[in-house]
Amino acid sequence: MIYIKFLVLFLQLLSFFAQPHQNCYCKNNLIESIVLKKSQKLSTLCASHIKSLKAYPTGWELNNPTVRFNSDETITIEFDDIQDTPGQYEYTIIHCDYEWEPTNLYFMEYAEGFEYNPITNYTYSSGTQSSYTHYKLTLPNDETKFKLTGNYIVKIVDQTNRYTVVVQQQIRIYEPLVRIDALIRKPVSPNIQNTHQQMELTLNTALLGSIDPTCHIRVKVMLNNQPFNAQWLQPQFINGNQLVYHTSTQPIFEGGNEYRQLNLKSFHYQTPSVNRIEQYGGEFHVTLTHDTPIKTYRYSEAQDLNGRYLIKCDDVNDSQTEAEYAWVYFTLAGDRYYDGDVYVFGELSNWELLPNFKMKYNEQTGVYELKTLLKQGFYNYRYVFVANSNDTKEFNRIESTFYETENTYFIYVYFKPDGARHWQLLGFQGINSRVRV
Repeated sequence: MIYIKFLVLFLQLLSFFAQPHQNCYCKNNLIESIVLKKSQKLSTLCASHIKSLKAYPTGWELNNPTVRFNSDETITIEFDDIQDTPGQYEYTIIHCDYEWEPTNLYFMEYAEGFEYNPITNYTYSSGTQSSYTHYKLTLPNDETKFKLTGNYIVKIVDQTNRYTVVVQQQIRIYEPLVRIDALIRKPVSPNIQNTHQQMELTLNTALLGSIDPTCHIRVKVMLNNQPFNAQWLQPQFINGNQLVYHTSTQPIFEGGNEYRQLNLKSFHYQTPSVNRIEQYGGEFHVTLTHDTPIKTYRYSEAQDLNGRYLIKCDDVNDSQTEAEYAWVYFTLAGDRYYDGDVYVFGELSNWELLPNFKMKYNEQTGVYELKTLLKQGFYNYRYVFVANSNDTKEFNRIESTFYETENTYFIYVYFKPDGARHWQLLGFQGINSRVRV
């Protein structure tokens, strides 16, 4: 009897350690995450010494990191390591479902090549006050190729300890087998006509054959790249291969406002958003002019990058390795919000509401303050309010919301037929709120 119990225990342990490496994805203890059944959703993140993380289709820095399957398109991932002694890093890719939970597939089922490969493309900064190392990775490449469509996490780890994750970056690989027709218009309801935008969305699934749209299809719509007010849609009408995802009253999105802008492309002159540029302690310090909540009910035209940023220095030849870093001081003037917290948000915060981007209220000066390290470039940002009571993210409590706001909507169509082990991404499209068909 003792021998049988020992054998059962041995087989359980063997099964546990035989799980694929993708389970070791985060900073949490591996055993704790399995035993306590914690969520394994993988988001974009980076260690505190990693800065200026960007992911985009190669050659298109302002686009989402989503490329076509089995094509010449690639995704570029770049970041800086500001440690005095730069790390030696490896990367791997993890296949995920539509909610960013790792699938139960082995690496060899969704990718070609070795599971871990070193990042060999890196360059040291040149002529800067603070030193850093710039890393660059392009996927797919000769060492790693994708076998399946879907959501992927690119995980970058320390070569000496693969449990030390320095970067997790979400990317998507899609195959255009679903036709997407969409446009943005004014809502019908007069109460929200001046503040909201409404989508009309129709899918054609003829290339997928006979399917059950309510079970086999998942449709996600994101406004710009904001994850917190994304919507999952269900078909309202089904007419053969035509799936209609809208009615006269839905789906509805707050239009929001144009992003605020910050120009740090040169420290030799001050832009309207910059109050003071100083250099002391071997570092640059940039104090911004005070921002205030938007309280007007009238839209004001402004060109923005819909929350993104570009690394750019006007005074050098290679911005990636010659641009300076600076401590940037954000201030938001106004009364304190006792029912919640205020965050600086955008691609500069990896599209997340991160603790190091939460502002602190200064009772003496009557402003919210944030100090953060940014590389020279052109930035978009906005202020997001998060309520204490229910953790609700209010994108437009501080910024206001208008129908006229220029936005980009991203539509993702996931497909998983009966018997399949993973979700495929078979439709992707971005549409602009000002494009009228």
